[in-house]
Amino acid sequence: MFVETLEVLSTATSTIELSEKLIPTFKKIFSLLKNGELKIAIFGAGGTGKTTLGKLLSGKFELSSFLPTYQESITIEQYKLDSNVFGSVIIAPGQERRQDSWDDLLRAISGGKIRLIINVVSWGYHSLGEEISYKGHHLYQSGMTSDQFVQEYTRDCQNKELEILRKIEPHISIADQKKTVLITLVSKQDIWWNNREQVKQYYINGDYDKLVQEIRRKKGSVNFIHEYQSASLVLENFISGAGELLSPTTEGYDQRLKFANFKNFLGTIEAILKISLDVKDG
Repeated sequence: MFVETLEVLSTATSTIELSEKLIPTFKKIFSLLKNGELKIAIFGAGGTGKTTLGKLLSGKFELSSFLPTYQESITIEQYKLDSNVFGSVIIAPGQERRQDSWDDLLRAISGGKIRLIINVVSWGYHSLGEEISYKGHHLYQSGMTSDQFVQEYTRDCQNKELEILRKIEPHISIADQKKTVLITLVSKQDIWWNNREQVKQYYINGDYDKLVQEIRRKKGSVNFIHEYQSASLVLENFISGAGELLSPTTEGYDQRLKFANFKNFLGTIEAILKISLDVKDG
């Protein structure tokens, strides 16, 4: 789930060189898909990084080019894959009031038309979005410190992450294809890096994993592949809509760690697709 050493990127010294080290893995993923159409569905609550991930996977942007911004998605987003690959990345809007547009995508999952599902979570560090102080947020109570607010806010957002998995779980469980692949990507790694063991245990030993195991029980372990991965798509302090610093990026977490963990995430996609597509090495 975590890359804690930089051996894979030890010879890279610039963001350009780091970006170039991702290209072979992207090409391997794309090469697995040339014989058929791939649809990747990305789910997650608002502000977890779904749109950023969709643009990266579709080849629309490089990992080093993103600026720390958040804009709410109001409809299903879809990006065609680059490299002459037949396929697309489909992103479900995360805000609760926008989830009525999920129906067609959920039906596509049930019908076995989605090859890979990525559910993006972030240990509750969902971008606040609205241009207001944290003191104007509905979860704020008089006298709260910013740390107390963050604790309450992330707990509430963690519950939203569970609700989203509960919504898609029945559709994954009955998906009409031999193997269904689900990757849980824990984003915002740069914010919670010092608590990474706690984050890991929260997902793999908590209520989230109980839902994952329910899917496995219904589909059978042969027909369901799930992996936990984590990464940061941008390096960004956790701030309120008014720009107030709530949680800083972890000291010492830099571009090299960001690229190492994203490369690990891509490698997992590659390995899982080989299994699900029954591709032999060599």
